[in-house]
Amino acid sequence: MEIGRQLETVTRKLRRTPNRLYVMGQRTKWGNCSSLHNLSFSWRLIMVPEHVLRYLVTHEALHLAVPDHSPRFWLAVQSLCPETERARQWLTRYEGSLPLRLDAIIYSN
Repeated sequence: MEIGRQLETVTRKLRRTPNRLYVMGQRTKWGNCSSLHNLSFSWRLIMVPEHVLRYLVTHEALHLAVPDHSPRFWLAVQSLCPETERARQWLTRYEGSLPLRLDAIIYSN
């Protein structure tokens, strides 16, 4: 499932839309929601399972409505993405094994 399609699903439920969507080479974050309501995501999301992608897109899109990590935010994430805990466990276990550079994938032997 691609970022755009998942984002459309979540933002429709939230009745919020980002100003802009970026897919970039962030090295320290999976995604971000700026104060200007721009969403950015790491290109490395192409390598994660669908449930992890759904969680990460849901997490960032929800910041369009709730800008913090309050209990209200986490309840809403869980409500929109019941696989939240499973996705977070996957990230804890595997995120360090994903390459940071695209050329490491393209030119690997």
